[in-house]
Amino acid sequence: MDIARRVSSAELTDLFLSLAALVIAFSILGERRLPGIEAIIITALGVSTGFLLHELAHKFVAMHFGYWAEYRANRMGLVLVIVMAFVGFIFAAPGAVMISRTSAPQNFYSLDPLGQEKLAAEEKKEELLISLAGPLTNIILAIVFFLMLMSGDAAGSLWQNAASFALFINLTLAAFNLLPFGPLDGKKIYDSNRVVWALVGVPTILAALPVYLGMI
Repeated sequence: MDIARRVSSAELTDLFLSLAALVIAFSILGERRLPGIEAIIITALGVSTGFLLHELAHKFVAMHFGYWAEYRANRMGLVLVIVMAFVGFIFAAPGAVMISRTSAPQNFYSLDPLGQEKLAAEEKKEELLISLAGPLTNIILAIVFFLMLMSGDAAGSLWQNAASFALFINLTLAAFNLLPFGPLDGKKIYDSNRVVWALVGVPTILAALPVYLGMI
């Protein structure tokens, strides 16, 4: 089954609306420092990698384990992110991948206690990997853009600014989602395996902290 067949028309619409809203919002902020077309190009690269690949990573890992998984936009959140951009601040809650089992295992109710314990352990491992998929995608992308900047491959002010913004949005998005609170990926990772959360979450959050504090 190819990727196109795994994305429904409703999901594709929600992804497009979310991507468009985020590009518009960040472009509004960027236009204060850059010409309009440059702000759009820079924002499109950062948002399409930071947001889109993050959500698709959750989706396809979940589907690999046999779950139904589709992205759903938060329409009110999309309006809010654009309104907040005019104020000069963005706190984006564009939507999330909805995940559920299409059906319970056929022999679920007949499992003995040991079988149920094994099934619960497998589901916990699956939740860990599904939750890790999004932030890990952002971390890998942040490293790629960092290496591009260090190597000089992103030559020219436009592509250098685009790579810098993509690095910024991927790093901050990874760190934010790894916070062990509420509905964030970090809480699910922390609950599933605290060692994994410490190995992935702590260094990522520490790396992004100077950005959050405006030090760099």
